Amino acid sequence: MRAVALIAATLLLPCGGCNQRGDAQSPLDYGSLPGLRASPDKALQDELARIEEEDGTPQQLAVVEVAAKDNVAMGFLELFPEGRLDPILETSEKLFLQREFEFDPSQLQKAIDFRQKYDTERLEVREALKRPRCDLRIDFTAGFFADLSLVDTMLICARLEAFCAAEALAENKPARAVESLELMFRMASCLGNEKHFDPRLKAASLRVETFGVLQALVRRNDMIQRQHLEQLHEVIDKQLSTWPDDAWAWIGDRAVGLHAYEFVRDGELFALFTEEEVEQFKKEGVLNQLATAARRTADADTRYYLDTMRRIIESCIDPYYKRVAMFAAIEKDLQTKRNTPQFPLVAGRLLLLDIDKGHAIQARDRALCEAWVIALALALGKQVPDYPVNPLTGRPYQHEKQETLIVVSKIDNDSGDNEFTISVPIPRANKK
Repeated sequence: MRAVALIAATLLLPCGGCNQRGDAQSPLDYGSLPGLRASPDKALQDELARIEEEDGTPQQLAVVEVAAKDNVAMGFLELFPEGRLDPILETSEKLFLQREFEFDPSQLQKAIDFRQKYDTERLEVREALKRPRCDLRIDFTAGFFADLSLVDTMLICARLEAFCAAEALAENKPARAVESLELMFRMASCLGNEKHFDPRLKAASLRVETFGVLQALVRRNDMIQRQHLEQLHEVIDKQLSTWPDDAWAWIGDRAVGLHAYEFVRDGELFALFTEEEVEQFKKEGVLNQLATAARRTADADTRYYLDTMRRIIESCIDPYYKRVAMFAAIEKDLQTKRNTPQFPLVAGRLLLLDIDKGHAIQARDRALCEAWVIALALALGKQVPDYPVNPLTGRPYQHEKQETLIVVSKIDNDSGDNEFTISVPIPRANKK
């Protein structure tokens, strides 16, 4: 569901523009799926019963199972001033140099100043991260309108730790940098274990940033020691051992989709689109007819969506590269139907848009973790883990031992000058 776009921006119009009619309901009123439950369509009722057996409805996914005292996420509540979260997030992103995580003196000082400004919050989060479990308490009964501010709060706090690591590297204190990296990985794990596409894909983005910090650390082979690589190997290996099923994010995605159809049935389709998309519909000359048409065909549209999502969710048992053909078939089917009465307006133009890219992001996230574990294991002289095939590409990783380095490649689909590689120094005691 708009998998790539959701990493960077919200999809929705402000609530003030959502309900044009006086009798429109609150998003929370749709959480029980009243429109779907009232449908006479037997196939839809049968599928709804299956989803309920799987605990996959918005109400079921909204159930809180972690006590507040044990919940990491409670330490992130109201951490930053109301109304300031977006500017703080934007500043943290500008200060974070993703490609090489290298700072000139001026850039580093800006990052340190930013970290110091929110150091009280950073230390509070460190205490919260000692709790055993994490539940962001996402209210799936609000659908697209669920409060996901804790996700952005975690991203800010992870970057505060990244800036702490940058300062530690500048001061030749690798142990402090490793400590910050461990905390960044912990926050990524918290996000990745949610049954919601947004935090799951943000977890992938956060791990990309974390690996950028890690690569900057291991480049400093003048200070890196075996014990540091041992710690890092252990923490990334733990990420893999507790890796969530790919299906989790899309079970939550389906629940949000079901919630969206409640808007459609109530004539509120345009609450689900951005202003730019509404303008595009105007240009296409379909704006006035779209909401009415979507409401009239809501049952057939929902059937198509749920049938497709069941295929997608069940396919998650296989690695991503084996799902590619299925996504191509779905796209071809939608293209074939596009100018026919059978085209599912909501599924085709909103809910299934770019969903394949979301799965690719999950696969690359996993591939990065596997490649780093391979690189660290080889550098430490440990047994190489059995990851015979890259889940993104379907091809084996490649690795070579150079004079002082282990280099792992074939991590993504790029090749030539754009190929991404991982380099880890071999600790002195292990160079033979």
